[in-house]
Amino acid sequence: LIETLLEQEPNARLVVMGRQGEQHQDHPIGSHIESVIRTLKQPILVVMPEFTAPKRFIFAYDGSATAKKALARVAASPLLKGLACHLVMVSDNQATANAELAAAADTLNGADFTVSTAVCQGEVQAALEAYQVEHSIDLMVMGAYGHSRIREFFVGSNTTRMISKSKIPLLLLR
Repeated sequence: LIETLLEQEPNARLVVMGRQGEQHQDHPIGSHIESVIRTLKQPILVVMPEFTAPKRFIFAYDGSATAKKALARVAASPLLKGLACHLVMVSDNQATANAELAAAADTLNGADFTVSTAVCQGEVQAALEAYQVEHSIDLMVMGAYGHSRIREFFVGSNTTRMISKSKIPLLLLR
């Protein structure tokens, strides 16, 4: 699969994958999805069995280099134009988070997005899911695997947690 996708990558603008393969219904994510996401540089839309076109999206922003790169890609792409954007950061430091969100919102506002910002507290996956449910958001956008595999071995990966627990499609950007 990965070799075929790498061959096709120069011609692809977006790769769409189901979260689980038909043989992996008893696992939270399919066996190839993490490898594909780590290997490809194109955006990957991870979908659930029942997909509908989104009306609004949440951009999970953490201020990292990966998130800033993902933000620039969203601002430059026509893919999400016209959808309401909720730019959300999970942080215990409200002042720092608000400053980072304001700068990120300026980037999206400059690209003609309508942006709402919010700072949530708590565990990342749970906080983002609660916000998503409260605001009836139907797509999550986030940078993917911004840390090394060694760091992720010791502290885990927010990307993998989000893929396995999300109830809505995820657009992952590298």
